[in-house]
Amino acid sequence: MNRLLTILLYSVFLFFSSDLLAEEKIIEGKLLQFGRMLGTGNEFIQVLSNDLSPELSRLHNQTIRVLCQMRGENCDPIRYETYPFSESKGLADWTLKRIPNYVNRGYFAFNPTVTPDGQSIFWTVYSSKGKSGTQRIWFAEKDDKGFWRDGKEMPAPLNNDLNSAVIAVLPSNTELFVFGSFGDDEASHKIQVEFQEKREELRRNTRDEMEFRLKEEQLAYEYLRKLTLLQNKATVPLYKSYKEKGNWSYPKAINFPEFSNIYLKNNTSVFGGSTLSSSGRILIYSVQQPDSYGKLDLYVSIQKADGSFSLGKNLGEVVNTSSEETAPFLAGDDRTLYFCSDGHKGLSVYVTKRIGEGWDNWTKPVEVSANLKGVNFFSIPVNSDWAYVSKEGQLYMAYLPRDFRPNPVVVINGKVLDEEGNPLSAEIHYESLTRLEKRGSAKSDSKTGSFSLVLPYGEKYGFYAEKPGHLSVSRNLDLTESKQEDAKLDVEFRLPALAVGRQILLNNLFFETNKFEISKDSEPELDRLANFLKSNPKLKISVEGHTDNVGKKERNLELSENRAKAVADYLISRHGINGERVRTQGFGDSQPISSNDNASDRQKNRRVVLQIVD
Repeated sequence: MNRLLTILLYSVFLFFSSDLLAEEKIIEGKLLQFGRMLGTGNEFIQVLSNDLSPELSRLHNQTIRVLCQMRGENCDPIRYETYPFSESKGLADWTLKRIPNYVNRGYFAFNPTVTPDGQSIFWTVYSSKGKSGTQRIWFAEKDDKGFWRDGKEMPAPLNNDLNSAVIAVLPSNTELFVFGSFGDDEASHKIQVEFQEKREELRRNTRDEMEFRLKEEQLAYEYLRKLTLLQNKATVPLYKSYKEKGNWSYPKAINFPEFSNIYLKNNTSVFGGSTLSSSGRILIYSVQQPDSYGKLDLYVSIQKADGSFSLGKNLGEVVNTSSEETAPFLAGDDRTLYFCSDGHKGLSVYVTKRIGEGWDNWTKPVEVSANLKGVNFFSIPVNSDWAYVSKEGQLYMAYLPRDFRPNPVVVINGKVLDEEGNPLSAEIHYESLTRLEKRGSAKSDSKTGSFSLVLPYGEKYGFYAEKPGHLSVSRNLDLTESKQEDAKLDVEFRLPALAVGRQILLNNLFFETNKFEISKDSEPELDRLANFLKSNPKLKISVEGHTDNVGKKERNLELSENRAKAVADYLISRHGINGERVRTQGFGDSQPISSNDNASDRQKNRRVVLQIVD
């Protein structure tokens, strides 16, 4: 008996261990025998039958790349993509590549919205209910090998009984901009309870099953009509949700008090969609207002300093027509705008470029391709060769021609950590030091500390991380010289705790060579320092100046002292900070933090340090 049990347990072990030890392998080849065989040159690999088999059978004679769980010499398919592959180059303009069916599970899918890093995709699924239906948010992520995983419906609170959709994802992937109706849950619940009560009453009072089914269908139709009317109120249907500890927060309506839309179809308000800039400050949306040129026009609203959005301004008759302009998408360069229209050359996707620094001067829209007629939504990750579109209920990728791509941008990938290297959830803000204007903000992920920013060329930027109980740390990046190439930069912020002895570099403080006059682009850094001191009225600091070793030591010592005093004078005279709270000291070239052997290292030694002393 014991020997039989041992053999049985060993067999079970072999069964499971073979699964664990089975090798994952990526194989490229042509699908043959209606998905049962994969031809790779002179070799033929059997494709085992599983849930993907019906889908693969329809790709007969097509070239695919498939992630296989190898069972001996056979391929047990896990995920796949069809040719052309994501990294393919030199393709015909606007080549369409269908996203595999297993991703959206065969549902009617539209409105693809891709995260700026291209690693996640959100889309809308139409779910029918009786004579009507509702729109729900789905999403999928790429695995570590670049294949899309199976799509999933997003849980509450982003999906409820009313229509919902993702409009934009900010670069850090921790902020979603969504369309829907989330402030009316109580009213929605009341309608739902009323429906259930009337249905039960109908069941009690109806004996004939056929009659019951007919009346139940009418009741359900009325229920869905009430929900639709609830959602289509004149209030702004745009909300923000934040990722907190791996979960999305309850969406909160954006602060847009002057929003209006007077366009109706079948007595229902029709909203034509919207897009948000990567900074989160520029909102372009499609509505009808008294000054509209047509049924639905594109408007732009710029966020105010208090976080609210101002009344939108019409993009003008170069962009807008007497018909409908809808589904806008603003690329990461903040200049290239794609949208759908049935008023230029018929229903298709068009592109226009912003001229100058304002938002009311645009180039004449150009149809991106006659091959994209019928495409109704458009989304492009930053630094990507591909756009994501939807057509006839399917999700596709479209290869971008050079002439239709957005301008190059720089992507900042960063982390915010404490002094011990633990991740911090912090606010990251960035500003134009060229124009002394705020540009946008982001949140670092609480689990990883990671964040991302997308910066267009043409400005000098300052960016900084801040969190209550910590000193704020800043960086700067000069992008005033435009380049015709995308770029990436990794940064790390270590935020010291707010305690005696902690110190930071004032990285966004600038002086001309051998001078101590504070430059204009230093003011945002010093204004924040002043506000920090006002928020902590008992705090005392020391401002310490340092130089490189070029020149005489006496001159360097004097220069470092004067630069520290210039900072103190700015805080005292400009912001009324008590002089007793700000000590100054110059160290000249006596405390280098790097060698003085080259220009880069000497620049590191030219610094001003802030230290908490009391």
